Amino acid sequence: MILFNTLKHHLPSIIDFIANHAVDSEVNLSKLGDSLMDLYTGRLSLDAIFEETLCFLKEQGITSEEDYRVFLEKHQGYATFQLSDTSKWVFLWGNEPERYVHIHPARYSPFTIRIKSATLKTAVMLKIQKVEQFDTDSINTARKSIGLSPIKSMEKATNIIEAMTLLEST
Repeated sequence: MILFNTLKHHLPSIIDFIANHAVDSEVNLSKLGDSLMDLYTGRLSLDAIFEETLCFLKEQGITSEEDYRVFLEKHQGYATFQLSDTSKWVFLWGNEPERYVHIHPARYSPFTIRIKSATLKTAVMLKIQKVEQFDTDSINTARKSIGLSPIKSMEKATNIIEAMTLLEST
């Protein structure tokens, strides 16, 4: 029923993804998209997020796909709700069969950061490849392996280093 891209919107899932990939393994990061995204950095597990989402829907009297469609129509195609940790989330229409409730963290919500996809992809690859010394060569090697253009200097890597720190913080 719920469509949620965990690799794009849930930091603990990204950290698990990294832990489950060997240095020389094939890595598909296409689910991270190609633009800006909102990434939930809070402590709620996927099960908790889904449970609270379903409880909210039930409280709103939404028990079917048609109820959900009407709900979204009343809210001009999207609606927001809050979870127990005060993070805010967005409801959209899901584009997969049987998964019509699409959720993602709301922009500028507590426990949510906005991050460029290329920045996060680079940081994920650096973590999977266990790179410990950051210079333009190591960063560009990681970027090349996932089809991204190289950076010209370390001054352009500030956001990548910040993303690496984020991936180590939990």
